[in-house]
Amino acid sequence: MRFFITPVFIIVFLFTIKFSFSQERSQQEIIDSLKQKSYDELKLLYNNNIYDTLNAFLYSSAYLEKAKNDKDTIHTANAYMQLGDISKFEIGMKYADSVLLITSNINTKSYPARGYILKSYLQYNAGDYINSFKNLIIVNNYALENNNSWQINYVKQSMAAIKNVIGQHASSLESHKKIYYLLEANKNKNSSTFFEYMDALHNVSSTYINLKKTDSAEYFINKGIVECIRYKDTLNYYRLISTSAYNEYFKGNYKAAIDSLDKAFPYNDDQNARINYYLYKGRIARDLNNTEEAISHFKKLDSIYEIHKDPIRALPEVYRTFIDYYKEKGDMGNQLIYLDKLIAADSVLDANFNFLNTNITKEYDIPQLVAEKDKLIEHLQNKKVQSNIGLVVLGLLLLLSGGLFFYYYRKQRTYKRRFGYLMQGARQRGKITDAKTKTENQGITGISEELIKKIIGGLNAFEQQNEFLDPSITLNSLSKKLYTNSNCLSKVINHYEQKNFSNYINDLRIDYAVEQLKTNKQFRLYSVKGIAEEVGFNSTESFSKAFFKRTGIHPSYFIKRLEKESI
Repeated sequence: MRFFITPVFIIVFLFTIKFSFSQERSQQEIIDSLKQKSYDELKLLYNNNIYDTLNAFLYSSAYLEKAKNDKDTIHTANAYMQLGDISKFEIGMKYADSVLLITSNINTKSYPARGYILKSYLQYNAGDYINSFKNLIIVNNYALENNNSWQINYVKQSMAAIKNVIGQHASSLESHKKIYYLLEANKNKNSSTFFEYMDALHNVSSTYINLKKTDSAEYFINKGIVECIRYKDTLNYYRLISTSAYNEYFKGNYKAAIDSLDKAFPYNDDQNARINYYLYKGRIARDLNNTEEAISHFKKLDSIYEIHKDPIRALPEVYRTFIDYYKEKGDMGNQLIYLDKLIAADSVLDANFNFLNTNITKEYDIPQLVAEKDKLIEHLQNKKVQSNIGLVVLGLLLLLSGGLFFYYYRKQRTYKRRFGYLMQGARQRGKITDAKTKTENQGITGISEELIKKIIGGLNAFEQQNEFLDPSITLNSLSKKLYTNSNCLSKVINHYEQKNFSNYINDLRIDYAVEQLKTNKQFRLYSVKGIAEEVGFNSTESFSKAFFKRTGIHPSYFIKRLEKESI
């Protein structure tokens, strides 16, 4: 095919080239003029324009060229840190590598630890939580060695953020609140801690949302919005507007949630914000029975995951929505596609979260306790505290440390023993098995023997047909099904099972779950949330509590041990 180049095309082409060179020359002239400023002046200009990427790039580029001309390693590393902070993931990681390359043979109070901080920060934002955690451990080792309090606090805040991701919300909130109140006293925008303060405030409100404490979340969100308006902080303002949308969703205020999501969307271009936008838009549409709209939003979320492979905690929920949607349409091909995606996502999430749950405790939490113990011992020795009070405190601390380790290993042995009992025992269906035997010698006041036999027979059928898996079952609905009233049914269950109706149903469901996990390998592929839904529980938390109450171990531990036994 032949192309004809017109004079107009040539003019436009030459103008574009000229404009490009002109713009490039203009930027270089700006950088050259900026190099006359001091490092402190350039750093202040960068900090004041951190949300204006173009200007921030010019200031950090001038900082870099000035540092290279001066052959100053530390200032060169500082410039790479600035450029990495405002760059996309791939380029940012290259800047982090450059920091580590030029600081590998030095060990100052800040470097090379800051290079690992940049890596961890970028990896966290990209959803690579395991490598983010590993780099935080390296930072923590340097920080402790150099007694760098800022880096120690940074690691604490970052570890709390990872704990939030893997579901350790209560522990995360405790850490975030400590950091928040520490930074609140010095929060003016010219302070170097302002950005950390805004991050801490956002983290506290997000963690309250995860704990479903919407009123507390709203308090901190509104406090943050006031600060953003006061200091004209546009980026954090729209970040908090998004967070407000998530909070409104859990309060059931769907219109307010949609308004906030749409208001913030044009200003949030990072990956996590886009994921959450489509997740919550999809959830709202699904809850309002707008299934087609929900599927449309979830498909966009799925496409982001396919590109970035960020282990999104809500993925199983999204894929189950797809499976139900295509099941209703009779589309078995797409059902299979999303079943495969669900299994793969569960596997990725389990690998990430099991690793992090185990290693955060082993590599961070326990060493923190040991370090605090050693610090106190050193303090007592340096001060030559010989008083009985000092010895008692030291003894108690040693006893506490030893107790923590002893408790951990004893708990593991206990769990292992309870696991063995579960593996040896057969499924128990309760005590209601032989109406005749049970009613000959034991009566219930106010209920005839004939009615007791009838109720027990109905309960036996109810158990054998696994009707307890229905999440909508209630004492009232079951009594109607057995042609009796709730009072009589409750008395029979209380008398023969020695438990109330709720515990009776929960125990049947847990026994069923245990048996399925032992005998059905496909069942083990479900997440804990998926298993909870399969056996009739409305939430993962209620399932986990009922499982532990019935078996003495957590469902995640039971599944992990089953997998280990099957290898």
